[in-house]
Amino acid sequence: MKRFIWLATLSFVLLMAFGMDVQAQPQEVTEVVTITGYVTPKILPLDEGRVRANYEFIGIVLSDTGSGLFHEATSRVLGGLTAEKGKFNDEQGCSVFNLRNGDKVFFTFTGAGEIKPGGGGEEKIAGTITGGTGACAGIKGSSTFTGHGLRPALEGIGQFYSKGTIKYTLP
Repeated sequence: MKRFIWLATLSFVLLMAFGMDVQAQPQEVTEVVTITGYVTPKILPLDEGRVRANYEFIGIVLSDTGSGLFHEATSRVLGGLTAEKGKFNDEQGCSVFNLRNGDKVFFTFTGAGEIKPGGGGEEKIAGTITGGTGACAGIKGSSTFTGHGLRPALEGIGQFYSKGTIKYTLP
């Protein structure tokens, strides 16, 4: 009987020690999202067929499931790239996602792709989550997107949508 009590106690202690450790591990979450919005570029012609573009992008994030941390977040991006004959591989930028609960999540990203005259083109974007505020303080993660340019509804802006995934862990 004493041996049974001792084994039960030892099992309980080990279960609590290791079970709590497993429970405390943050889980990685993956959200499949679409970001739509518009960009206001500032274009500087450099030489024949080559331009520098700096831009501000304003958009909204919608999750494919209709829920999740980033669903219905708004996004503001500042970025830039140098294109030669419409192709670029040096895009860099920073973005802030404003979540529905008021928290913010910060990203940096790089991109490469092609811009077509009159709208259109495609790019690949890779991002890193650099931090957050409120309940998202300490968030870590990454994102991958494929962006698609559209024919803009208004001269002087660009319109885009990007489809991809955001993977993250919260502390």
